Amino acid sequence: MYGSTRLTMTQGWQFAPVKYMILNDWYEQYKKFSIGWRSKYFQPVLKLLADLKITPDQITFFRLIFLVPVIYYFYWLNLRGVLIFYLIFWFLDLFDGALARYLRAENDKGRFLDTIIDNFAYGVLIVGFISMDIAWGWLLAFNILAEISVQVLAIIQKQRTKPSDWLIKAEANLPYFKTISHLTLIFYLLGHNYINSVFLCLNFGLVLTFFYYLWLIKQE
Repeated sequence: MYGSTRLTMTQGWQFAPVKYMILNDWYEQYKKFSIGWRSKYFQPVLKLLADLKITPDQITFFRLIFLVPVIYYFYWLNLRGVLIFYLIFWFLDLFDGALARYLRAENDKGRFLDTIIDNFAYGVLIVGFISMDIAWGWLLAFNILAEISVQVLAIIQKQRTKPSDWLIKAEANLPYFKTISHLTLIFYLLGHNYINSVFLCLNFGLVLTFFYYLWLIKQE
């Protein structure tokens, strides 16, 4: 009975920013399509990687190499270099999860490492933009703090009751904010500056989402 009441209350919060029900449905459909597409068309590459005994975790850590030139080009204010190597970093992200599924070796440790490295790379990008003083520094810095805080609460609320083969089941399933952030920053690298206005909206949404998850956790 209590569970039914809690579900009803949660459904009543569908207007809250964290739900973004249309975006959530779109993202779930996109994720299924992306997984299926990669499983089908990446198979020759995945087979080669498997034959070479390359593991998903090795790909995850290998991606860090491409953050070195990103930092270098930020230092020299070469935005084209930043864009090229950051896109390579994210392109390789398509393969570690796909290889794990191909090898049937998905595990929570791998997801955790992937999450940590993704957040680290995002932090590098944000700090780089702050150092260039191309937007309000406090706005971008707050975004990093808010993103991580919401991810932690989402993991606690969504995953803490699920079994894990490691220390934690690190799968927040919160793609919207960071996706929009990345697109906004990449648009800037291509010559279109909407950073302040977009990040103001994003941060406001993140604050609402933070309190929403606090409310959900309190209801449990």
